[in-house]
Amino acid sequence: MAGDVETLEFERWSIAAGEPVVETWTRTARRTYDSRPLSVFDPVWDEAALWDTIGSERRGFDSPLVYFGALRVPKREELTDASDEDAGDGEDDFDEAHIVLPAAPLNLPESRVQQAGRGVQYASHVVNVVFPGFGDRKLGAADDYALELEEVTRKFYEFFPDVYDSIAIVSAEQYPSAQFNAFHWNVRNPIAGLGEMEVFDGSDYFGSDGVLRSVEFYRDAGFTTAWTSNHEIGHQWADFWDWSALAGGIERAGWNPASHTPLLFPGETLLGAVLRSIWRVGLAGGGEPSYVIERTPAPSRYHPTTLYRMGLIGPDELPELVVFEEQGQFDDTAPDVGTAVEGEGRAVHFNDVLALHGARSGPVDSSWRRVTIVVSRSRPLSAEEMNYWNFFAARHAARSGVTTFGGMPSFHEATGGRAVLDTAVERPDGSRIVNDPPLRVSDVPIDPGEFRIVRLDEPVPGAMTAGERITFAGRVTSSAAADVVEVCVQQAHIDGPLDEDGDGIRTVTACDEVSGYRFSIPLTFDRGRHGLHVRLTTRADEGAEPDRTYSNFITGITVR
Repeated sequence: MAGDVETLEFERWSIAAGEPVVETWTRTARRTYDSRPLSVFDPVWDEAALWDTIGSERRGFDSPLVYFGALRVPKREELTDASDEDAGDGEDDFDEAHIVLPAAPLNLPESRVQQAGRGVQYASHVVNVVFPGFGDRKLGAADDYALELEEVTRKFYEFFPDVYDSIAIVSAEQYPSAQFNAFHWNVRNPIAGLGEMEVFDGSDYFGSDGVLRSVEFYRDAGFTTAWTSNHEIGHQWADFWDWSALAGGIERAGWNPASHTPLLFPGETLLGAVLRSIWRVGLAGGGEPSYVIERTPAPSRYHPTTLYRMGLIGPDELPELVVFEEQGQFDDTAPDVGTAVEGEGRAVHFNDVLALHGARSGPVDSSWRRVTIVVSRSRPLSAEEMNYWNFFAARHAARSGVTTFGGMPSFHEATGGRAVLDTAVERPDGSRIVNDPPLRVSDVPIDPGEFRIVRLDEPVPGAMTAGERITFAGRVTSSAAADVVEVCVQQAHIDGPLDEDGDGIRTVTACDEVSGYRFSIPLTFDRGRHGLHVRLTTRADEGAEPDRTYSNFITGITVR
């Protein structure tokens, strides 16, 4: 931690307490970097404390990470120079950096790993570079964005060819930041008509000879999620139109509005300043046009304006848009289904775009090559870590079978099948590693031990047909197994009719009494995306409430 900081606060959820708990970390050492003081903290959690926090978190092949907690980070001094009148209680002197941890499914396939050179190893879809000083630059600059990205890419080009459109750099260690989870840096743009981003070429800064078009940085395992990956790739083309001018001077609002899409109708957007892709604006019933928030039917897709900028559709396929005047009307990017969209809308036609930004011209991006570099500071990644990063880098390039519980598909499906993503690592001679057996990244089954407190007799299929019936049977393996009297499975189903709360997630619970540590529960699956949650109930003394233990909420089941 940059600065002279004696203590830090970390807030995490406690299953046992049923509420958040706040830990106070005390500094264990002082160091300096470039004359700046640094404070070192070394928190440690045992297995019980770890599972007390993440034991019921959602995870699975479509969500291979768990939320751990929030670190309260002191703001830089230049950002907290408020007058005494504005000082308040000091709460504004801190930001929160949210910490997520990788959570690898038990049945990740093994990857072939080869050495490219000292401190550089690679598998079929990921490269690991050991860079001892990675992240130090930000300490001297007091800027979370000040990273040694160009040094990493130049190191990469020493061993691999200059054939990639983008390079995704991922930090293997935690890189806490209250400023971003990931970011996209456009380094070359050959397309005219994108708005505020003009045609330019700065690829040589990163060691590329006019090939590389962007560098992405992911500070943690968020890279593995389809939503984050698709979002960052989308910033190659969006959103740099001047929406304020296009919509008659509206005031922009939301997350970084200068590079994200405003609140508009029709269509969801993967790069929204106001709404995340799971929500979109729909038409309400009645006479005069009125608008409400609706859940986006899966799969979510890039907005037509983004597809146009990619060159994948023509201007005749762009709908006439309504951009809403009150861009700041939602405090949350996930308002309730049925919430009315307030205020007037401004019509925006393609002719308005043409007059302001000109026609799009340049290459059609129907294919995109991205290589993933995982940077580690102290050592090469282990075989298990390489398996994790390699699998999910490969999964991003799937054609189908990876749509998440929330409805986010692969890049290919997000473009409506118009573009493909290639994430394979290419050697200088043009060859690639061939995995034997091939990596299976789509419709992967759930391992029998994934629920942790029980072990199933068989894997749970990752893909089924509507109406299919399986038997969820196995043995209780919890430390309290001798006292468990009932096992229940909660099926969470999304994509069906809205429930009474209007959020589109319906749950069905089925239970079985335990006999000889065993249980057997029949389950039937409707069309849509499903997750499963296991609950154990232990016997209780007369008049007392029984103890209940919950597994992780495991998602990644698609029923077609």
